[in-house]
Amino acid sequence: MMLSGAVGTAKRRAANVPPEESDQLVIKPLGAGQEVGRSCIMLEYKGKKIMLDCGIHPGMTGEASLPFFDVAVAGEIDLLLVSHFHLDHCGALPFFLKTSNFRGRCFMTHATKAIYR
Repeated sequence: MMLSGAVGTAKRRAANVPPEESDQLVIKPLGAGQEVGRSCIMLEYKGKKIMLDCGIHPGMTGEASLPFFDVAVAGEIDLLLVSHFHLDHCGALPFFLKTSNFRGRCFMTHATKAIYR
């Protein structure tokens, strides 16, 4: 019983800490959570939001092939990192950049950038 009370107190203290000062790392898979394809993972740490990859599911078509973008607020994303140029990691990038209000920075390798355009 004592242990659960201590955990509850720690949770209440953590809830009062501003995101910039918290050491909590939040990981939200927007795709590829339990599948191959549609790679897209949101990280939240120290008040910053980072999207890792923005891919499509190669076995699906249309909106069904896209990551679950509705889980994240595009305008709040600070950084988008594309790991490499495979469609399951960057195929949804043109759709995301054209249809969302994402205004953060986007980084990818030189080879990926050359093919992306």
